[in-house]
Amino acid sequence: MSKFCPEWIFGIFAAQTSKEFLSSNNSIGAVSKKYSKAICEKYNEVKFEEVMDLAEKILQFLSEINAGEEAVTYIDDYIHYRVNFESSGSERKLSGMFSSAFDAEKIKDYDSDKSFKIFKATIFSIRNNALPKATPGWLITDVEDIDWVGEVFNEEPDLF
Repeated sequence: MSKFCPEWIFGIFAAQTSKEFLSSNNSIGAVSKKYSKAICEKYNEVKFEEVMDLAEKILQFLSEINAGEEAVTYIDDYIHYRVNFESSGSERKLSGMFSSAFDAEKIKDYDSDKSFKIFKATIFSIRNNALPKATPGWLITDVEDIDWVGEVFNEEPDLF
């Protein structure tokens, strides 16, 4: 049975890959492998190259808009928005009685191009104050019911 990763999880993992690459001494490949491995434990395989491809597109975009010191803030704002809101703008319910936002998808609804378009649109909307920003000091682990996703954010990449 097909168990595909929800697009929002793929998107936030790739965005976090970009952030960890910018704010640590880890290679983008090592960080991508960490998130790819976490996805593969819950869903169908997602190759680390897919995560890395989106992460590189995110970094290139942030460079093109001259994000500079704000790059990590934009990434945090994007992750905050995707965790808390559906693409329709309605509030995301992470857990429910019959379903969860973490439930596997029946069809693959993500790829780096689609997720990159969502990233760009979200950043433009955040920059234009059309979407809410993360409060200063916001951490994904502060989100109630974030489950295993928050744990992965806190893991160190395997360097070997």
